[in-house]
Formats: sequence, structure tokens, C-alpha cells
Amino acid sequence: MGLKNIIAGSKIEKGASQLWSTSFIFLILVSLITAMGFNMVYVIISKYAMGITASLSIAGVISGIFSIAALVIRPFAGMTADIVNKKSLCIIANLLMGISVVGYAFSHNIPMLLFFRILHGIAFGVSSTANIVLVTGYIPKERLGEGLGYYGLGQVLAQIIGPNLGVYIEGNYGFQFLFLAIAALSFLASGMLIFLNYKVSGKSDRKVKKTITFDSMIAKEVIVYAAIGGIFSFGNGIVSSFLILLGQERNIQNVSIFFSVGAVVLFALRLFIGRIVDRQGLTIVVNVSLVVSAISMVLIGVTPVLSLLVVASVLKSIGQGGGQISLQTECIKRVDAARVGVATSTFYIGADIGQGVGPMIGGAISSSFNYMVMYIACAVLILVSMFFFNVYQKKSRCRATAEEYAIQADEVSACN
Repeated sequence: MGLKNIIAGSKIEKGASQLWSTSFIFLILVSLITAMGFNMVYVIISKYAMGITASLSIAGVISGIFSIAALVIRPFAGMTADIVNKKSLCIIANLLMGISVVGYAFSHNIPMLLFFRILHGIAFGVSSTANIVLVTGYIPKERLGEGLGYYGLGQVLAQIIGPNLGVYIEGNYGFQFLFLAIAALSFLASGMLIFLNYKVSGKSDRKVKKTITFDSMIAKEVIVYAAIGGIFSFGNGIVSSFLILLGQERNIQNVSIFFSVGAVVLFALRLFIGRIVDRQGLTIVVNVSLVVSAISMVLIGVTPVLSLLVVASVLKSIGQGGGQISLQTECIKRVDAARVGVATSTFYIGADIGQGVGPMIGGAISSSFNYMVMYIACAVLILVSMFFFNVYQKKSRCRATAEEYAIQADEVSACN
């Protein structure tokens, strides 16, 4: 696509099919910058905490409290994103993330570090939710899956580059320089967002008094999809937590290549999976993704060699990438424009729970049995979730058909 066409599409009209606007590209760059900072810090925060305290358990709390804070704030973040200016909310969230990381650099005791870690988690929970709500305003609804797929490219690229870059900077220049560099990225993202061409439109941007209720914070109509998305994160959490240990137990060298291959495959998948989601629909994409993910877990559980782990990595990325993009897209499609924030936060809540609970349950299974049983049990859970997903989809189709017949019957009665 030529530069002229990209620039021409910068103004988004309601109902237009133009995707590659300058604003959309701009938001992808902002996403890359924000995600880069996150991926640079999460790999070294435990090491930094260990430099302050000799307790490994406290260092674990410092690392994990971030996710808990993000999880707790998500329902409120989704509701807020639906009733305030989303651009301003993203700017504030990025500023808070920058302030939090500056706080890391000058934290010399655990209570102070814990405070800034919680603040960082809250800011991240707001930012990640509000960013999705903001970018959907620049994506035509009929190309939502494709647009979200492209939008995630920056985040995947940050997963590939960020951790190694963070370790390199810390090793050569120290923690304080690293934290200040990450904070500078967050401040840069805030500054860039100031120049985003943003127009207030729709009910979700008006000043509305909204009572805090369950419905205002959780989108009940997408809970099933959020739960299935959480199953993908459940498997991801188990792999991230125990794959290195599995490699050590089985004497498999260079296990870390699993993550590198997976990130590259996920990046490539993002280039076209969204179009498949938009054309083929939710049911077939999720079913294929669940089957492929289950196979990848079985392969990890039984593999004695690196080559099978690489195959499992490719399959896992295909399953996770296709499944999560399609489910997130459907969550947004299932609600009206005024509730996109709540739907987005509901989806992320499922992902947060799955990512957090997975290692806990996996650790209990592996300690009672072994890693093979743990991964096969995860594969079984994935296939069981596929059964419930298809039952729900069938009921949804039947309900939609019944409603359509009822509407047609009402129209016939009105004509008579």
C-alpha cells in the first residue's frame, strides 16, 4: 500500500472499510513503545527485588503483585473507558506507568518498591484496556479481527526484543539507568498520544453518570468467551513457568529457543489471522485453535528432544494466536459501542485469571505426579473447554434463530 493511500485514509468515516489510516499506524507505534517498556522490566524485577531483600518469597510477591493489581482494576478500567475521553485516559495511564518505573529506580526498601509496583500494575491494567477501546474506534467493524491482529504486531515484536534488551541494558548500565530508560518510553508514548487526531463521538464519550453495578463492570454476554480465552492463558502460564524446569529434568539443551520460535510464529500469524477470523467466523477458528493447542501440550508433555519442542512451539503459537484474537474480536462485536471498554476488560480478566491460576494448579499436579501428567491434564482441560464452547455456540445460534422467527412473525402480524 502506497504512502498516498495511507495518508488518504487518515480520516475515518463511520461505516468505511479503510483500515490503514495514519491514526491506526500511529497507535500501533504507541503500542510497540508501551509494550517494549513492560517486556524490558518484567524479566528483571525479581532480580532487582532480591538486591533489596534476601527473601526469594518476598521477591516473588513483588513480581506477582503487579498482575493482581492489574486484575483488580480491570473492571473499573473498562467502565471508565466507556464514559470518559479514551485518549486522555491512555495519556494519564502512560504517565502513571512512567512515574511508577521512576519510582523503582529510587526505591531502597520493600514497602516503597511494593507501592510503585502496585501503582504500575494499576496503570498497566487501565492502559491495556483503554488502548484496545481507543484503537477499535479506528477499525471498521467488518475488519475488526484483521485490525486487532495488526495492532498486536507491536506487542509481539516487543516480546521478541524487550526481554533481551532489558537484560542487556541492566547488565551493562545498571538497574537505575534501565528504569529511567523505560520511564522515558512511557513518557514518549504519552507525548505521542497528545498529537493523535481524536474526535469525541458516540454515547461512550459523553459525560454520563454511571452507577457501579455488576453489569457496568462485567459484560455478562461475553463471559463464556472470556473464560475460553482464559483457558489459552492457562496453558501459556504453565508453559512459561515450567518449560525450563522440564528441559533441565530431561536434559534438553537450548529450551529457550521454544519461546523465540513461538514469538516469531505469533508475529507472522498476526499478519493474516485477523482476515481469517473476519471471513471464517468465530466457531471454526476457535475449534481449530483449541485442538492445535491441546496437541502442542501433549507434545510438550511427552517430548524427549528439542525438535519436538520446536514443533510444539509452532502449534502453541498458532492455537493461542488464532484463538485469542478471534475471542477478543467477538467480545467487542457482542456489545454496542458504549460498552466496548467493559467487554475488553472482561476478556482481559479471563486472561489474567488463567495466566495466574495456571502455574498454581500446574505446580500442584507436577509435584504430585510429573510434568508429563501436568501437560496432558492441560490438554484434557482444553478439549473439555472446546465441548462447552460448542454447546454454548449451538445454544446461541438456536436463540438467534428463534428471535429472528419471532421478529418475522411480529412483522406478519403487523401487516395483517
